[in-house]
Amino acid sequence: MDLGKKIRRYRDGLGLTQAELAAKLGLTYSSVSQWESGRAIPRTPVIKQLADLFGTTVADLMGEDGATAALRGTSRMVPLLGFAHMGEPCDEGTLADEVEVPASIADAHPRGFMVHAQGGCMDNRFPHDALLLVDPDMEPANGQPVLAETEDFGAVVRNYTRGLSTVMLTADSHSGEYDDIVAGPDDPPVTCRGRVVWYMGERDERP
Repeated sequence: MDLGKKIRRYRDGLGLTQAELAAKLGLTYSSVSQWESGRAIPRTPVIKQLADLFGTTVADLMGEDGATAALRGTSRMVPLLGFAHMGEPCDEGTLADEVEVPASIADAHPRGFMVHAQGGCMDNRFPHDALLLVDPDMEPANGQPVLAETEDFGAVVRNYTRGLSTVMLTADSHSGEYDDIVAGPDDPPVTCRGRVVWYMGERDERP
């Protein structure tokens, strides 16, 4: 059984909702939802908290191989460079200097950096309050999310599409209420800072 299914099984066994489990950990319910769906994994300290809360061990939650890796600290620190928005203005507060991510992710993107992105225009892909890993060495690809900078909108996360003479940054939201950002030959340029390759819920990151 994978980690997400085990978290759900133990949570159900305690009679907790996702929001109630998240509150016990000092996180948001979206973090628990992402773990249980297999779209994200908890950080190593959080896995240890979960094991304590569930009355089990890290080895039981992750399996022997996963537990060994977790206890060895197979993670890396990646710089957290700033804020970006996903449809709404950012509530810019204090950021940590670095974020802990799985070593396999960091090693695959050696010059990668994190941004704290807020808003709902990409909520089919990312939680509205997320930490996104951006690889500046990966060229933008049509239909893939990027971190872009525009004169009018600042740092923004959207799906990228390039035509013959235009660049379009499109939203990917449940509501469909967000307008596309289109830059043609006579418009200020769109600068792509890199492709978004991984994410985690913001509350998983603790300064």
